[in-house]
Amino acid sequence: MRAYLLSGPGRLGLDTVPDPVCGPDEVTLRTESVSLCSTDISYFRGHLFPDAWPIIPGHEYVGRAVQVGADLRGVIREGDRVCYWGQTDFGGLADYRTIRPLFAADLGASQETSWYTERHFYDAHQAAAVVVPSELPGHLATVVEPLTSVLRSLLVNAPKPGDDCVLLGCGPSGLLALQVMLRYFGVRSVTVFDLDDARLARAAAAGATTVFNLGRQVPEVEAMIAEHQDRYADYVFDALPHVDAHDGPDARELAMGLLRPGGDYVVYGATGLRQSISSWMILAKGLRLRATPFDVRAFSMTRSAHVARVALDLITHGVVDAGSVVTSHLSFDDEAAVRDAFENYGAFGGMKPSITTAALPGEPVSVQADEGVPQTSGSLL
Repeated sequence: MRAYLLSGPGRLGLDTVPDPVCGPDEVTLRTESVSLCSTDISYFRGHLFPDAWPIIPGHEYVGRAVQVGADLRGVIREGDRVCYWGQTDFGGLADYRTIRPLFAADLGASQETSWYTERHFYDAHQAAAVVVPSELPGHLATVVEPLTSVLRSLLVNAPKPGDDCVLLGCGPSGLLALQVMLRYFGVRSVTVFDLDDARLARAAAAGATTVFNLGRQVPEVEAMIAEHQDRYADYVFDALPHVDAHDGPDARELAMGLLRPGGDYVVYGATGLRQSISSWMILAKGLRLRATPFDVRAFSMTRSAHVARVALDLITHGVVDAGSVVTSHLSFDDEAAVRDAFENYGAFGGMKPSITTAALPGEPVSVQADEGVPQTSGSLL
């Protein structure tokens, strides 16, 4: 099958890899759509590093089941469309991928197993999965994955109704968090920091109370801190994945300056590179630094399956506008366009590129096997 291989920072190309094999507790999915994530870009830019190169990037994914393992009969059917959260950051930008799904309603979910990743947390062998209704377009279904991530953080570290909040970064995850905080948690206000006017305009359109461009409005923020004497906000949601070292006030320190004593500072964005954070602000104001762990010993994949189901419901019921975070549509076959999407991710106010596959020659043909269970014959290609 075809797959995009990332063989090192900046080295991405379309190649051929072996077809995936479907085990008894697995499902093989024919890729429909994949949206790029800042995590994919962090590997491309050398801000995150896998255990070994190459990797197949892509995990914001929807695909159609073409092979179903024997242990999943009655849980999922061939033809079902599936989104998932977890089971590594990799594997989606290919014609097919195989996962071990866990569904919220699956009575066998207690069979979750884990492994140590060498990245300081235990991960599950399984992925939190949901079956996607046929009427939800693929480019919107892929938003289930990042919304699940946002919800995992917000549900565990929830703002209170009526809180005044600060959001650092209004990229795709930040824009989703903004909608959830305003429409789901009932906060009173959200002040947004970013460096991109187009993204700030999207945040304002989604309901942000105040927006600041930290490329030119630091004096205004510092004046606000002084005016309110460190008692402007109750809660900060830090959706910044990576900030380069620079002279002058740091976005995180400015946000801490707006927090009241004892306020909540929630870390959401992740990077493998060291980031500065003001220990003095934490100590002086008694701030509570919080995060939701990836480690499945603290937050199981089974629980994440329930969160994924909520994410799907919020999108299908229109509480969260998934379309607001998908700003371009590409073909899987257009290698130059896919590479450009990695190189210029987030430029000019752009959000997520959605990469869609076309019908493949020789799509899998269903045949009747033992016990009347439909299976696919021959190569997936």
